[in-house]
Amino acid sequence: MKLAFNVRFIVLGLLTYIIFLVLSFPADRAYAYLKSSDSSSSNASRSFALTGISGSVWSGKADVVAIKKTRFENVEWTLRPWVLLLGEVGLSWHFRNSDTQGSKAGSFGQGVTSLGLNGSVSFSSLEAQIPASMVASITKMQALQPSGSISLNLQDVEWNGQSLVSAEGRIVWRGAGVNLFKPISLGDLTLTLETRDDEVKGVIADGGGPLSIDGLLTLEEDGKYQFNGAFAARGDKVLENALRSMGRPGADGKVKITYSGNLAGLGILPTRSR
Repeated sequence: MKLAFNVRFIVLGLLTYIIFLVLSFPADRAYAYLKSSDSSSSNASRSFALTGISGSVWSGKADVVAIKKTRFENVEWTLRPWVLLLGEVGLSWHFRNSDTQGSKAGSFGQGVTSLGLNGSVSFSSLEAQIPASMVASITKMQALQPSGSISLNLQDVEWNGQSLVSAEGRIVWRGAGVNLFKPISLGDLTLTLETRDDEVKGVIADGGGPLSIDGLLTLEEDGKYQFNGAFAARGDKVLENALRSMGRPGADGKVKITYSGNLAGLGILPTRSR
């Protein structure tokens, strides 16, 4: 029995040593191996690139991380190996772009992320400030040519591989604007998210700018969403005409809109594989 006890300790020691070797492996060599493997022929690999890599797999840096046409600069990450015991890959990360789309303040982001072996993704915390144009380039909203900046302060965000399970926090679009044949100013807009009755609900409100908005967004299974809202313009004729093209104002002067779809159709969530 004593021998068996010692053997278990030896095996545990060997596994710990192997994990240490993997985590301390140089990040640039690990990335080079990944790109040269068979997986490099996949669409995901072609849309993802790192340059200026240093450090290790455990704790490393990259001058630039490019996802499709979007660049994230000065990226640093730290793996949280103990999360492997839960069948997940834990990762703390942050980035800071010195100058994005002409913005003197640039953009930044940081978060604590867990990637499940079953395809799930969760953020225990997610903070970022990025140009609205960057969000448009990642999703399918380039045609709107959005302006302004978007701030995220979110917690307990969980996507189980098929649907958004939970999300708490606020998303603020400051200096919001779009370009529909001509620039249209919207002011500041806020989306407050919370999880209730197994659904993620978001209340949309304005900050007293040109656009008056009162809306409710409900995110359902498989990324399906439904939006019900009322819009009105505050003394902005260009915006008022744009709203009239969306529907006839009611007795209160507000345009009522109901819209539904799937987040995958906006490029926000991956399309489910069949």
